Amino acid sequence: MGTTKDDRLQIRVAPDRKRVLEEAAEISRLTISAFVLQAAEMRADEVLLDRDAVRLPASAAKAFAEALDHPAEVNERLASALRRPRKFAWLD
Repeated sequence: MGTTKDDRLQIRVAPDRKRVLEEAAEISRLTISAFVLQAAEMRADEVLLDRDAVRLPASAAKAFAEALDHPAEVNERLASALRRPRKFAWLD
């Protein structure tokens, strides 16, 4: 069973840019709506992935992995700091 598409998205575009989109859609053998939607979804995925992904140089990634594999021990100074009342509140 297919998905029902009830929501609508409307955009305004300059005539010359519309012609570019129409040409690209035609070459891709898609309707202009399908082409624009596909491009928008791909870009949205990139933006969200970029927000959620952390990119590290190889040396930093190695140091991070080492820290995960060998966590520091909780010493008295850290334990004391964790017991103190917080001066801020997390926004969840």
